[in-house]
Amino acid sequence: MRKFVIPSVSLAALLATWTVGEAVQAATEPATSGGAATVRRLNPDQYRRSIEDIFGPGIKIPGRFEPDVRDEGLLAIGASSVAVTPSGMEQYDLKAREIAAQVLAEDRRKSALACESPSPTAFDEACARQFISKYGRLLFRRPLDDGELSSVLTLTRLTAQKAGSFYKGLEFGLARLLVSPNFLFRIESTGSDPSPINVQRLDDYSLATRLSFLLWNATPDAELLDAAEKGELRQEKGLARQVERLITSPKFEQGVRAFFADMFAFDQFSGLSKDPSIYPKFNAQLTRDAEEQTMLTIVDLLVTRKGDYRDLFTTKQTLMNRSMAALYRVPVDNSALTGWVPYTFAPDNPRAGILTLAAFLMLDPSHEGRSSPTIRGKSVRELFLCQKVPPAPANVDFKLIQETNHPVYKTARERLMIHQDNPPCAGCHAITDPIGLAMENYDAVGEFRTHENGALIDASGKFEGKSYKNVIELQKILRNSPTVPNCVAQRVYEYGTGRTLTAGEREWLKYLNARFASDRYAFPALMRAVATSKAFQNVSVSNLAANQKH
Repeated sequence: MRKFVIPSVSLAALLATWTVGEAVQAATEPATSGGAATVRRLNPDQYRRSIEDIFGPGIKIPGRFEPDVRDEGLLAIGASSVAVTPSGMEQYDLKAREIAAQVLAEDRRKSALACESPSPTAFDEACARQFISKYGRLLFRRPLDDGELSSVLTLTRLTAQKAGSFYKGLEFGLARLLVSPNFLFRIESTGSDPSPINVQRLDDYSLATRLSFLLWNATPDAELLDAAEKGELRQEKGLARQVERLITSPKFEQGVRAFFADMFAFDQFSGLSKDPSIYPKFNAQLTRDAEEQTMLTIVDLLVTRKGDYRDLFTTKQTLMNRSMAALYRVPVDNSALTGWVPYTFAPDNPRAGILTLAAFLMLDPSHEGRSSPTIRGKSVRELFLCQKVPPAPANVDFKLIQETNHPVYKTARERLMIHQDNPPCAGCHAITDPIGLAMENYDAVGEFRTHENGALIDASGKFEGKSYKNVIELQKILRNSPTVPNCVAQRVYEYGTGRTLTAGEREWLKYLNARFASDRYAFPALMRAVATSKAFQNVSVSNLAANQKH
């Protein structure tokens, strides 16, 4: 019986490449206490992709979505704490009715129905059952139970009889599925397999859903649901086979994009603005291009070339189009006029690594007319090092740092020295500003500069006891810091489980970090290690009990 919890390359080729050491390492995964099962609302991208994957392209989705919530640095964690307001429920109802009407419209009906009713007016029980069962399984990411199926069939039959149209009945039945919390939320439940005293295992369909959204950022396909139904995900070989299929699929790229968009807080690009009188090159298209360039760079290095994650901080290889070439002031061939082309910055070009790409440099929603070393340094600490920076005290006076044309304190470094001399501010600025000042050779939209207000910019500093002259040298230090790969490993796990790491998983995280290092920091290998781990399947019994009380 299902227990629902609602809290406030080929496999043979893969196995053949395992060394004895890797096999031993896989066999010695530390036990974990697990964490809470989660209930996560689909974000807008996941909702749209689910509709396209299940019903095919071309379905128009009307209305708006309520905003996502970022918690502990990730939208994937915030999705566990969001609710749906009455207004939001009205929007979901609007979407459900419009989508169902399009799916059952005359021009699409044949592709949606595997059966053909002998009469367009009379209710066909067998055909309706087949239709509702098929789409209910895909939308709920599990089979409907008898009560759910009976309820939707009853609504379908009554509507068909009242409207005198079998297809209108199916339309209302499908709309009921689309507005159900079982579709709008990823509700995790546990199985009945024997488990340690304080730990239970996710049931097969909940695990299939976790796997699919981690690796594809999409709903499980029919093959993965079939594997869950057959119990294949409970077997190491069966689980490894499905994980490898997901990773080698073209859809893996969209999963990687979704993870890094969340980790790097790219949702802040929505509504980002800069003062056009200061930055005339800035516009909405430039922000889209900057974001896409970073995503293309990540996918090229980590997925296509299966490179070292740490090389994101030093690589000179990227992709370039016309607008980005103009911003960076680099020449490109004619093919870049209409699309993206591979590009390698020259050895003497002042760009290398992700911190010198425009997307990172311009992504500051707080300041429209200047760069902010503090915000940039805070972003590096929190996004790449998993180190939380406290908020600024309420009584801080920001007038001096905001006065970019000050006659005496001409550079950001000089203006920030005032805050570092103020005891309430000094602690935070000491950990953010040295990193952010390394990027002061790039203005608020990412253009390179050597001077500010006629004064030479000093981008030097120290990180982890090592000196650097500029952000290029800083990134070389970051690349070799163990904190950087350890942070992304932790973020992948938290992204996949929808919660922060628990105390009972700390030893397992050390194991994951060692696995990541032994795999030469290949990102697909990290995703594989998380997806096939026992930790990824575990749910804490104490958390289950606490959640059931609520």
